[in-house]
Amino acid sequence: MRRTSYCRLCASSCGVLLDIEDGRIRDVLGDAQHPISGGYTCPKGRRAADLTHGPGRLTTSMRRTAGGRHEPIAVSRAVADIATRLRRIVDEHGPDAVALFCGTQQNFAALTPPSARAWFRGTGSHKLFSTMTIDQSAKWVVAERMGTYLGGRQRFADADVWLLIGTNPVVSGNGGDGDGAVVQNPATTLRRARERGLTLIVVDPRRSETAALADIHLAPRPGTDAVLLAGLLHVILAEGLHDPDFCGRHAAGLPALREAVDRVTPEVVERVCDVPAEAARAAARAFGRGSRGMATSGTGLCMGPHSNIAEHLVAALNVVCGRYLREGEPADDRAVLTRHLPARAEVAAPARAYERGFRSRIGGVRAIRGELPSGILADEILEPGPDRVRALIVSGGNPAAALPDRAKALRALRSLDLLVCIDPYMSDTARLADHVIAPTTMYERADHTAIMEPFFPRRFAQFTSPAVIPPAGVVDDWRFFFDLATASGQPFKFAGRILDPTSPPTSADLLAMMAERGRLPFEELVAADHGRLVGDSGTVVGPPTPEGAGRHLELLPDDVRAELDDALDPSSCTSEFPLRLVVRRIREAVNSTGIRVPGLVPGGGNPARIHPDDLERLGVADGAQILLRSASGSVRATARADHTLAPGAVSMTHCFGGVDEDAAGVNVNDLTGTLGGVQSINAMPTLSAVPIAIVPVGPELGA
Repeated sequence: MRRTSYCRLCASSCGVLLDIEDGRIRDVLGDAQHPISGGYTCPKGRRAADLTHGPGRLTTSMRRTAGGRHEPIAVSRAVADIATRLRRIVDEHGPDAVALFCGTQQNFAALTPPSARAWFRGTGSHKLFSTMTIDQSAKWVVAERMGTYLGGRQRFADADVWLLIGTNPVVSGNGGDGDGAVVQNPATTLRRARERGLTLIVVDPRRSETAALADIHLAPRPGTDAVLLAGLLHVILAEGLHDPDFCGRHAAGLPALREAVDRVTPEVVERVCDVPAEAARAAARAFGRGSRGMATSGTGLCMGPHSNIAEHLVAALNVVCGRYLREGEPADDRAVLTRHLPARAEVAAPARAYERGFRSRIGGVRAIRGELPSGILADEILEPGPDRVRALIVSGGNPAAALPDRAKALRALRSLDLLVCIDPYMSDTARLADHVIAPTTMYERADHTAIMEPFFPRRFAQFTSPAVIPPAGVVDDWRFFFDLATASGQPFKFAGRILDPTSPPTSADLLAMMAERGRLPFEELVAADHGRLVGDSGTVVGPPTPEGAGRHLELLPDDVRAELDDALDPSSCTSEFPLRLVVRRIREAVNSTGIRVPGLVPGGGNPARIHPDDLERLGVADGAQILLRSASGSVRATARADHTLAPGAVSMTHCFGGVDEDAAGVNVNDLTGTLGGVQSINAMPTLSAVPIAIVPVGPELGA
């Protein structure tokens, strides 16, 4: 039997055809009739049968025994036990002793994020954490300090120039902030864009799969992105390549920005970033002379040092060059199942909500957009205090693998009074948990694409019913949170209404509620097997409101200027730690999802990839065992020669390794921590461009 559905491992949401035999997925094929992905699939998407039916898949929830082992438990009993223990913790220590950690995989099930937050609101706690503050919280900081243009961004489809920095969408399927640029079938999308005349600029210390397609590739020394971006702005402003009309209407601080980057000449860029001055000039001119197109960034930028100012300078590039939609232009309207928000040619002023949000006792850090930074989660658990986190619910994430300073993170998770993990496998976090809730996997649940709409290049929506029957002992993520709220006596508010605990809704009921304010009737969505393209809405960018006409994007407020000055005076590589470890995405995994599928990751490990010249200088052979040291710790890995890297850079992938002895590869968070300093506002530690040293491992050390 063949069923039509779509993949939910990443934002691409590729259409798939599932060949099902005896109630099990046999093959996953690309859906050539899918209006967005057009038949494209990635290696991990094609192995979804293993993720659903593979060895180790949990078919019932588990609880930890007094002896430290896990045994099966009915989900209803697990919910009752969790509710009782949470109530006891809250009664004794208050609601802020309870925390929720939301991982990346939560975001690919439409019902999970609103349901998890519905339960969390009922607790009264302020301790909300997510992976957003591990890898991209700088984007929130920029919006809070610069403001947001409400007319919308220029689009990839009609751009003549595009700059990608710190992202490799050909591998990751992610090229920016919901711009829809290179999410679906990325390599083909980029090639076709270049064929129609787009100039592609890629900034990456590695000649990545995306950089190999670029017209201009800049390979800066890791950790110097802010200097490079300031240098690009220097050329654009010095040569008059900016958009004075847009800046005059919507930006403030342009003279201050011009003065701040005046000293960052292409020659300075060459000295600091190891990017030839003429290459920097060429990139700046190509971007500045383009008529349409944006600069977008990914985790490589946001996880590095000076990430807040680096991300601010990416936004400044777009503002200075006026890369936004103007009054009367067709609006960037991709809302199909979600509520349409009219676009207006005005600015939402900087809110700096983090100056008023809940204040943690850890460093006085405040919540930003309702979340505390994940960089302080371990301290929130370990540091004594009246609101110390004693219970943690983990939804769709694996903090034991993802948090910085892994030794401290593991110590914190082990010290909790209650740890609950929702995961179809015994992940690193699940192995430490008191309760592991076994959820349905993506082809066992009904779903639709409401929360993925910002990533689609066109107005599109898709619904899928369950393709296979789930094991009897598993539960939909949303239903766990609904039942936990009910058992705790908490209201459960979803889509603007309080749900009746005595009459639980179905998944289809909730999905229909989510789409009530959309433009496509739910019945029509359900009937469209391959999804539904919705025609042009005809909406345009409206004029500014009277109160909005005087608001401006702040290009260089005082605290941003101070960060820029700090970034423009970077410390050089020390003799103790002369190399820089950078993040590296792989096609076969999304964070820790996919890493343990047998045969999916080539070699099954996580080697340290190093330029051959560096290997020769270190006296290390390709394939030899090495020790990587940082100020925070050390790991052993296998050295692999990689010609695509710039000399001085070492690349490894996050979220490998594990708490058990048979874990694949090594976890690079043994090398990360706060000793290198953290960003202000979001407490973001350096997780890329980490200063390291490499030591060959001799026989006397056990090689």
